[in-house]
Amino acid sequence: MERALFERAVGMIDRRHAEDPAGRELAYARAMTTHLDALVAAPSDPLRIAVRAQHFERWLYPRSDFPPGRRGYLRWRAEAARRQAEAVGAILESHGVDDATATRVQALMLKRNRLRDPEAQALEDCACLVFLESELARFAGGRDRDRVIEILRRTWGKMSDAGRRRAHALAIDTTTRRLLDEALG
Repeated sequence: MERALFERAVGMIDRRHAEDPAGRELAYARAMTTHLDALVAAPSDPLRIAVRAQHFERWLYPRSDFPPGRRGYLRWRAEAARRQAEAVGAILESHGVDDATATRVQALMLKRNRLRDPEAQALEDCACLVFLESELARFAGGRDRDRVIEILRRTWGKMSDAGRRRAHALAIDTTTRRLLDEALG
């Protein structure tokens, strides 16, 4: 992909991230990219774009619009991912990105074939790492500790060996480290 085209597409994605009313999505996107750069020596352009767009306009799809519990969460996550992939595909198309690249970005955002696709797994690793590093403390607050431990075990189970090695090296607060250690114990 031409470098200028790549930069324009990522720039548009970042401008939309900056519109997040809570002010978190651009920092999330940047953290995703930081983890990708540490995990993958030479990431493809579709992977770089998919990682950058992972939570694209997530604020438009509030979790509260779906039923509570795991089933509601899974429905929300699937619906948000589908809408996000469609929106990013439209942005890429409007910037002249070829169909094959746009389709690949969307497939990565949807984490299709994660267990057989190293790039989809790398995206999952990045998402898990950002959760552990930046979101777990806020997420765990006010939630049942046993439930948080269960979620951490599921998160760990979705990660590759490379992602797990990076997770062990994260500079996280002691409360988060204790939760993670207990989950892995």
